[in-house]
Amino acid sequence: MAANETHQAIETVFRIEQARLIGGLARMVRDVGLAEELAQDALVTALSEWPKTGVPKNPGAWLMAAAKRRAIDGFRRRKMLVRKHAQIGRDLEDERDTSVEDVEAALDDDLGDDLLGLIFAACHPVLSAEARAR
Repeated sequence: MAANETHQAIETVFRIEQARLIGGLARMVRDVGLAEELAQDALVTALSEWPKTGVPKNPGAWLMAAAKRRAIDGFRRRKMLVRKHAQIGRDLEDERDTSVEDVEAALDDDLGDDLLGLIFAACHPVLSAEARAR
């Protein structure tokens, strides 16, 4: 089959199967816009593969399978993205700079003597060497 004939066959198959393809995908992904994008992606895949391998026996099923695989990849990608964002959030929480809170907690600690508390605050090791009282 010549390339031009293959492209015509793909166009015809897609025109015939498009509504069924989008309907099935919309039921799966619960989003008509995403279903249309997945159908278009399947068409692009067919345009690149079918000229090499020929038109399959059941082209509608081939298009649906290609689109479903693409949808599943998207679901997995989103799930991993959510998991990675949660992990990054936990890592950032662990690495959070608590030096200001430590100084405030040290200042709030009741030593019983305000002068002694001021000396401890001015000499606290969290402060840089230049900022400490000598």
